[in-house]
Amino acid sequence: MFKTIVVGVDGRDGGRDALSLAGRLALLAGGELVAVRVLPFDYYASRAGAPPYTSLAEHDARSEVAAELERAGLEARIAIAGDSSPARALHRVAEREDADVIVVGSTHHGRAGRVFAGDDAVATLHGSPCAVAVAPRGLGAREWKVVAKVGVGFDGSPEAGQAFALAVKLARDCGASLVVRSVVATPIPYADFTAYDDDWTERAIAAAKADLAEVLADVDVEAVSDVRSGMPVDELAELSEHVDLLVLGSRAWGPVRRVVMGSTAASLSRESRAPLLVLPRGAATGQPGEEEVRQSHMTVA
Repeated sequence: MFKTIVVGVDGRDGGRDALSLAGRLALLAGGELVAVRVLPFDYYASRAGAPPYTSLAEHDARSEVAAELERAGLEARIAIAGDSSPARALHRVAEREDADVIVVGSTHHGRAGRVFAGDDAVATLHGSPCAVAVAPRGLGAREWKVVAKVGVGFDGSPEAGQAFALAVKLARDCGASLVVRSVVATPIPYADFTAYDDDWTERAIAAAKADLAEVLADVDVEAVSDVRSGMPVDELAELSEHVDLLVLGSRAWGPVRRVVMGSTAASLSRESRAPLLVLPRGAATGQPGEEEVRQSHMTVA
């Protein structure tokens, strides 16, 4: 599942939260960790040579990452990347390592226990070549516990189907139960209400329940589901309070096999109380041209 897990480590609380989440994912899937420390060097300048300052900075960074790994009780390969954009550096390492997931921590701002993505975390989500997991603030200080519930948002789209399939596999691998939630969005205030009759919400909820019944028919793990009416972000954020991991598909337009943030994923990256796992668009659809798109991006520095 997650054979290679790239995790951003920066010596701060957010990096420790990311390490904690990466360690938990590795335990679930038996994957290898690659701990990445990004130094704020221009990418091409860092490739041009290694002057004494650069060499010393890399040595110190490697030592700091090793200390963070020892503190977390984890083993990982260490990678030092030079780039003025931490997100771009993580993307490059993920592509080079053919990683399955990038793990990042939240900013130090915001309420404890919530994912509150800062600039680097949000930038990592944008355009990632693989799935991205965001750790809520304070995860590194929490006692590790068994993943008992895996939540997933489902809206009937192909991307949601991919997220559902991964959530089922995760639940099966760790002996967890599955909680699936569909949200029928309430009509926006400025919509043309002539498009909605009195029974519209009831019919939409009935259709969502039918879709859930279909996808749950052959699931081999304990699963419960519900349909809510409201704002998707609010209802999925509420779900995150009751699960140990929340899985979401990426629906925004963009290159296939890339995470391109949509409004729901972007907002949940700030509001989720559980670790959030966002899948790239087209991760498992086998759409024509997927591999060509992915390869074309891998050639870009």
